[in-house]
Amino acid sequence: MTRFPITAALFLAFLAPSVFANPADGSAELSPGQKAVRAAAAQSQFAFILFYRTNDEPTGNMHQTLQSTLANRNDVVTIPVQISDTAEQDLITQFDATRLPLPAVAVLAPNGAITSVFPQRVAPQQLTAAIVSSGQAACLKALQHQRIVLLCVQPEGNSEVPEGVRDFQADDLYKNRTDVIHVQANDPAEARCLQQLRLRTDQPNPVVAFMAPPGVMLGAFNANVTMEILAQKLAAAGKCCDDANCKHHRPASSAPPQRR
Repeated sequence: MTRFPITAALFLAFLAPSVFANPADGSAELSPGQKAVRAAAAQSQFAFILFYRTNDEPTGNMHQTLQSTLANRNDVVTIPVQISDTAEQDLITQFDATRLPLPAVAVLAPNGAITSVFPQRVAPQQLTAAIVSSGQAACLKALQHQRIVLLCVQPEGNSEVPEGVRDFQADDLYKNRTDVIHVQANDPAEARCLQQLRLRTDQPNPVVAFMAPPGVMLGAFNANVTMEILAQKLAAAGKCCDDANCKHHRPASSAPPQRR
């Protein structure tokens, strides 16, 4: 079963559920690190949070890589956080940073999605790859909140949502846990994401990518996909409902991704 592209997914799996929660409302209650994260989001910037224990050589090397790679970008901000800093304990707890091999960099998109986590060392190309498109960030955020994702790739001049997608989103079993996300097939900013998902961008009608948490690609379909097909694919992956005793619950690897 194909996984949605994300760096260091293994470490994301070990993060506490609170990592995906929004920080407390009210800036007066926020730590300097939390304020910096919120300010970055307000400026549509990616937050690269460097968690470290001491200013040792590995921390210095990681900080230098961050600075040399990102210094000329205006869409990112680097936020150092020492895990012994009592003022930052809420942020540290939010990311369960004490359980990560340190130093570590967690990357947050402006919408709050975690795009990558890099423990101990990181290469420049990994840092730039963590700066994802708005469409990919929207998908990641939904998946990280345990939601089903229908990504509609719209050709130029076509905003039609396939009937099967509308029917699926309206169904009582799925409507409260499904997000429909739209991107333009000809949007250069989305090209890398769509290529990673192996989605056609030259079609006259919408193409639909179907994903389930934590990041399973269930299939890619044309605009004629039906609600019944989508429901079948979801059930085959064991993601149809929250009932642990459901007969469809089994490891997602048991069913290969499908293209129609």
